[in-house]
Amino acid sequence: MTPGQPMFWLPLLVLAAAVIFWAYCLADFTRADPRRIRGMTRDAWLVLLVVGNVFGGVAWLLAGRPRPR
Repeated sequence: MTPGQPMFWLPLLVLAAAVIFWAYCLADFTRADPRRIRGMTRDAWLVLLVVGNVFGGVAWLLAGRPRPR
């Protein structure tokens, strides 16, 4: 594959989107009020986010993120 072919760029775009999503989830986690985090302790969520990458980010948004007031 060469840089001119669309299939060359597709994995890079998917990787970039995954990294941006993961960074958003980590930033959202750091701004969350520790008393309102759902599901697990703050430390457990941090481990899941760091180790789980995108899957941890999806779990954070669905199950751990505090609900809006």
